[in-house]
Formats: sequence, C-alpha cells, structure tokens
Amino acid sequence: MNIAFQLIVPGFNYDLAHVGKGPSHDWIFFTCYNTEQANTLLEVNASQRDKDFIMAVNWKKAEELVAQGKGRKVPAKYAHNLYNERTHSATSAMENDVTMLDVKDYPGLIYYIPCPKSPHGVDVEPNGEYFVASGKLAAVIPVFSFKKMLGAIDQKQFEGDFDGIPVLKYNTVLEGEVQKPGLGPLHTEFDGKGYAYTSMFVSSEIVKWKVDTREIIDRIPTYYSIGHLSVPGGDSRHPYGKYVIALNKITKDRYLPTGPELTQSAQLIDITGNKMKLLLDFPTIGEPHYAQTIPAEKIEKNSVKFFKLEENDNPYAAKSEKEARVVRKGNRVDVYMTAIRSHLAPDNIEGINQGDDVYVHVTNLEQDWDVPHGFAIKGSNNSELLIMPGETATLKWAPDRTGIFPFYCTDFCSALHQEMSGYFRVSPKGSNVPLTFHLGENLAAR
Repeated sequence: MNIAFQLIVPGFNYDLAHVGKGPSHDWIFFTCYNTEQANTLLEVNASQRDKDFIMAVNWKKAEELVAQGKGRKVPAKYAHNLYNERTHSATSAMENDVTMLDVKDYPGLIYYIPCPKSPHGVDVEPNGEYFVASGKLAAVIPVFSFKKMLGAIDQKQFEGDFDGIPVLKYNTVLEGEVQKPGLGPLHTEFDGKGYAYTSMFVSSEIVKWKVDTREIIDRIPTYYSIGHLSVPGGDSRHPYGKYVIALNKITKDRYLPTGPELTQSAQLIDITGNKMKLLLDFPTIGEPHYAQTIPAEKIEKNSVKFFKLEENDNPYAAKSEKEARVVRKGNRVDVYMTAIRSHLAPDNIEGINQGDDVYVHVTNLEQDWDVPHGFAIKGSNNSELLIMPGETATLKWAPDRTGIFPFYCTDFCSALHQEMSGYFRVSPKGSNVPLTFHLGENLAAR
C-alpha cells in the first residue's frame, strides 16, 4: 500500500480505530484520549476531564478532496516495499513527500463525539449502524447510532468545537447505555446474532449483552485482567458467532513461574447459548492485543502444499546442487547455496577475506510445504534466515575478523539436523588465499 494522504488533527493521543460497514462504510472511527493535551504524568494529567472523544472521519470525502488536488505536499521520507512471491524478494522505492489535509481547512471531514474518558478502541457492530466505545475506568457502556450522528451533523447539534473541530452533543448521538455492566469496559465484539461481548478489565470478566436493548444477558469470569477479546469474524459483517476468545493480560496464579516473565492467558469460550461456557484455558505470550480469528477451512483450501522449484524466479536461486557455487567480484562474494535434508552445499568455503561483503543466497530444495530450513553464521550481526520450501533468501555478512566461522541450519528438519552445517575460513584483508568451496564428499562410498 501507499500512503494516500495524512490528516493534520488536534494534538491528542489517538488510539485504536475501526472502519464502518454497511451504512457507515465511508467513515472510520478513532478513539482518542488526553484531550487535556498534557505532556507529563499522563496517568493524572490526562484524566482530568470526564469525557474524551471518538473521532469520526469521512475518509471518502478525504479521498475526493485529494482527487480534486486539495491538500499540500509535505516532505516525508519513507520506504514503499513491495514483495514478489515469484522472486521471494522485495523492492523498495523511497518516497519523499506525502499529501496532507489540515482538517480545519475542510469542514465536514471530521467530527468529535464525547465518550467516557480514556477510551481504548471503538467497535462497530456487523450491520454498521451502532458503534461502541467506553472509558477504561467507566461504569457504563455507551452505544452510539450512526444514523443519529448524521442527523446531529445535519441539524448542527454541537456543544461547541475543539480547535475548530465541531463536537457533537453526547445525547444526540447516543442510542443508549449498558448500565452497571462491571468495571473497566474495554473492547466489544459481536456474534452477528444481535449480541455483544465486552471485556471488563477491572472486574476481570466478559459481559454478554443485547445490542438493541442494552440488556445484560450473562457474564463469565476471566483470569485475569482481560484486555482484548476475539469472536471469529467479529469485525466483519458476518461473524461466525460460535466462540469468543478472552485475551488476558495477567496470570498471577495460573501457570508455574518458569522464566523471567509469566505467560499471559487465553480462554476459549462457547457462546452458542445464552449462557457462556469455558472450553479451554491455555497460555499465550506477548500481552495479547487485537486478534482476528477465522475458521480453519477458510485457510486450508487456499494452502499451498507443494512448492515448485521451477517457479522460483529469484535471480540468485540455485535450483540444484550442481548450481551451487561461490563467485567473487571485487570485495563482493556471492555464495549460491542449497539446503536439503540434511546438508548445505557448499559446506566448506575458503578465500573469504576480512572486510569482504558476503552475500549468502540459500535456496531450499525441499518442495513439501512443511520442511523449512534455517540458516545462520556464528558471529554474524544479522538475524538468521528462515527459508521456506522452494524459496531463496539472502543473508549479508561482513566478517570483521579472521578465523573459522561455522554456519548451520537453525530450523529442525530431520534426524541429522545438527549435522547440517559447514564452515567459512576468513583470511586477513588483502590475502591471496584462493577462493575454493566443497560440495561435500560421500565418505561411505569410498
């Protein structure tokens, strides 16, 4: 993707966003906090107001303005990367500017909607009519109406403006509130059957409620401090509606403390009936955030099970061991290497000099989908490669000292995985050691 445009907006902290759908398709909604515009001790100074904002952006209008030549070019250096599945490599184009639209110059581009302070994400229900956002320390869940939002804009039902941006009156956009749902409503997912599921961070639970009546139907505890949650297809117009996955941030007594950090926790919950049922409790890592979940059959039917070497168009590919070689051009050395269970070819390379730029192009000769190989050089400052079947990947190495440097497969591939290794011999800079390499010797055949 390219950056089509950027918006200059008031200086708040902007958080998670959700696109509209159906009637709200042309809009995207962001939550923002720190409308106090504090710059120190934010846990206190960014929580002074009772309400922060949802920012509603008419992205379709922004696109039309850009198409009309509106906005201004602003210097901005960034890379536009495009990956090619046939060559297994990316091309990078450096872009030097971006189109900026200052929202104060284009009335109707964005509006602010008050919501309880310190929200962390806004969620749009499958039909695209209602959207939900609530403060992390709030005791209600407000449900807003897109239709009412348009009506309030049309009738100019503003409570004022913030830095020139109209602020809609809370009650003119509000469809209703879920009363006493628990403490700390964070995120809401939908099952496509008229029900919503909200994570309650402080009271550590998921609350199920009916979208049109805001009636609480059920609640189930989580362990502990749930943040995000995921209903398969829950962000789409047609959720699958069988399960919700709780993505919990704290697990103080769930798992053994076997490392410097405790794992986080995820829980699989059945939501097919009125009462939610816990099916599985399992560890996860990385303070789980937003996740997308879809049925396995959606992926399985599109999975490639056999990768054809003849379709590898990488210019550095070696499609058989006969093509494995080492080529010097000045102080650049290209190693065309192959990987197959359970050896790398070539596996002993001499004549590399300190200060050379060495490019190791590794082609995985396997074609079965579940046999990747890895590649690393001991002492290299670059991370290892993961080379999928039929693929070619390149590692650049600049040896900064002389010596013997092992290289090896880093992804388990067979019983003789540990034997899948070789060596570089690096000579002093300016050395006349000839460039030689070996494709291995079959000792058993002697």
